[in-house]
Amino acid sequence: MQPVYVVIENGESYATAYATYASAVKAVKEKHAEYLEEQIKELRYLSDIESMLADINVPENTATGISHLYIEKGINILIHRLTVS
Repeated sequence: MQPVYVVIENGESYATAYATYASAVKAVKEKHAEYLEEQIKELRYLSDIESMLADINVPENTATGISHLYIEKGINILIHRLTVS
């Protein structure tokens, strides 16, 4: 069965389910694009930028089906892989 991906941000789900994990991550990045761009501009070192992006470009957790992305303190983002029957 083909899975769908649902984004839950601070307990609220996005209105759309996504066909791929990559499209779910893209939706998160688009929603928070302004904040992410500001943070990248403020960081001085490439290693700091890479570290920040690593918190967003998280590989899918295939073991549990729940992946956690980090944008900033107070924003909890989970991507759930669900099976449609």
